[in-house]
Amino acid sequence: MKPEIITAIIAAIVAVISAIVSIYGQMRVARLSDRLAKQREAQSREAQTAALMSKYRDPLLRCAIDLQSRLFNIRQNRVLENFDQRCLSEQDYLINNTLYVFAEYFGWVEILRREIQFLDLGDLELNRRLSELLVNITKAFGTNRFNGKDNFDPTFQLFNGQQRAIGEIMMKSRATDQTLGYECIGYAAFVQKMSEPDFAHWFVKLKDDVNVIIKQSKIGGERLVLIHSRLIDLIDFLDPHCIRIPLNYRTRIE
Repeated sequence: MKPEIITAIIAAIVAVISAIVSIYGQMRVARLSDRLAKQREAQSREAQTAALMSKYRDPLLRCAIDLQSRLFNIRQNRVLENFDQRCLSEQDYLINNTLYVFAEYFGWVEILRREIQFLDLGDLELNRRLSELLVNITKAFGTNRFNGKDNFDPTFQLFNGQQRAIGEIMMKSRATDQTLGYECIGYAAFVQKMSEPDFAHWFVKLKDDVNVIIKQSKIGGERLVLIHSRLIDLIDFLDPHCIRIPLNYRTRIE
């Protein structure tokens, strides 16, 4: 075979190999670029979720500790006993503030629910766990069954729709801070709104339950204990290293 032909064949083979290598390299670059883009997208979703949780963690943690503290005081410290022996202003405070700590918790849960629905959270384990904990508390308020028994203690029973309704009326827009769309009304505004029939209507059941505990010298039943335990689970999740809430504020009711 003539040298010219051999040279041409070798050149053709080299060209084919170069083309194959080039195509393979382009495919690898494309796959790598796609993988990096997906990683950046996942990291972006995770960063968005982390940022959102950091905005709402502290108020949700605070209202959870306030509510569990009031339930603990009703059950263990019997704060509502000897109610008639207290002055009128103290009586009003105990009832209104008890209603408020329930309402504030429902308010921040509703705010968190509305903010999260606009994010593509992906398959994040921490977010799944938080959702599970909030659902457990919602169920503790609304369930009619406990440990296989019907007619669960009705004290502080509120169904999901009632919880969300209270959360809705506790929300207000936060126009001065674009990073947080909503916040809860404060205690003073809450007390003022309780004079409005349309607002106070949503608290009739809770107020009746508080009055039952007062009049019958009860200390709260099984539902109170269950709600309290679920709140402690949430607090442990939001502050696992006891940085914001000391361990001695997380005593479970026996």
